Amino acid sequence: MNIPAPQPVPHLVLPPVQKGTLSNGLPLWLVEQHRNPQVVLSIVLQSGSFFDPPGKSGTASLTAELLESGTVSRDALAISESVEFIGATLGFRSGADGTFGTLLTLSRHLDVGIGLFADLLVHPVFPQREFDRLRTQRLTSLVQMKDRAASVATNAFMRVIYGDEHPYGVDPSGTEESVGGLTREDILRFYGDHYAPSDATLIVVGDTTMEEVVPLLEKEIGAWKGGESRAAPVPLPEPASPGGVYLIDKPGAPQSEIRIGRPALSRNTPDYFPVALMNRVLGGQFSSRINMNLREKRGYTYGARSSFMLLKHPGPFMVSGAFTGAKTGDAAEQLFLEIDAMHREGVTEGELEFSRKGLTGAFALSFETPYQVAAAIQNIILYGLPEDYYERYIGDLAAVTPADVSRVARTTLDTSAMALLVVADAGENRGVLGSLGRGPVVELDSGGKRLR
Repeated sequence: MNIPAPQPVPHLVLPPVQKGTLSNGLPLWLVEQHRNPQVVLSIVLQSGSFFDPPGKSGTASLTAELLESGTVSRDALAISESVEFIGATLGFRSGADGTFGTLLTLSRHLDVGIGLFADLLVHPVFPQREFDRLRTQRLTSLVQMKDRAASVATNAFMRVIYGDEHPYGVDPSGTEESVGGLTREDILRFYGDHYAPSDATLIVVGDTTMEEVVPLLEKEIGAWKGGESRAAPVPLPEPASPGGVYLIDKPGAPQSEIRIGRPALSRNTPDYFPVALMNRVLGGQFSSRINMNLREKRGYTYGARSSFMLLKHPGPFMVSGAFTGAKTGDAAEQLFLEIDAMHREGVTEGELEFSRKGLTGAFALSFETPYQVAAAIQNIILYGLPEDYYERYIGDLAAVTPADVSRVARTTLDTSAMALLVVADAGENRGVLGSLGRGPVVELDSGGKRLR
């Protein structure tokens, strides 16, 4: 049997980015793709839930959601019907670091699509009735999340490692208390403070040209002014003290949700590539060390993983999974052992090459659609990455050595600074977790607050 020879590393040639500026100062990045008669229009605003006012978490995400609820000339039903009539998709969302609006339309409907997109962005009215409906819907969702151990574990873990005062310590959706206290005036204020050309960048990808799209944009968005200055920075408190063992009681739970980690790195870290490759070996792929140990060897879980959530400010390194309740202590111990082994020893040459091939292959498939190209440009804009970041991507991956991985493992994977949080039956696991030798067990409520 002849085994096919490995193929050479793909050489990706990205289409050039054309740049312009609308008359109101709004930057425009355009990439032409004429293979299909589609256009994606996307706006990146630099204000997400990081800028939620104190005690009002959920403001940014609810503001974005409400943009689709009515404008000066259209109610929610008319907006929905207009989008459906041209076969488009249109929506706004907000995350921790930014807010995004995206339109996908056929190129023959580009003028109508831009008109709809601009109407939502520039002329929202945030009707009281829609505000009340969506706030109630959000509160219902937050109540339902309390029954999902995975959501409880992740949200409480973020609160533990960042503390109550840090913006990353609260889920962008908010809490029952914060969302219940929001008013329509809070939404109007956030929109007025953070939706402005001075804090935004417009991206257009697809079957159009500068000559065609700029006049359409000028007509619909050129008069948009918004605020006159960028969002003021939020004073950033230090993350909470590292380490510790935390337990949230879920009586009778057959499984335990485990989270281990700490605040780690920002998205613009110069160590992105060795960290990405290291994490893939540790817990970022099915054949990772963590999954092979905890799932394949021991049968404690259907799947366990590790990840670096790389944000504008240092985001968390987190190991996560659902494990057999009777094996909670053993599972936590094995997870720590795997992290410690990576911290001490790094990776083998074989592990590194396997991980590198996986990331290289996935990257080559990441620019096939206008949506994917727009998403890549969003990352460059939101996180201040070099404009040639993706042109250099494969070469930067290829340059990573085992020594590079060992270096970043030593600086990011010290388990003495990591917190362990478990959602499980407390009666069965309180003593087990206390015997791990990682400190006394601190019990929390489902929101991550100390019970005593």
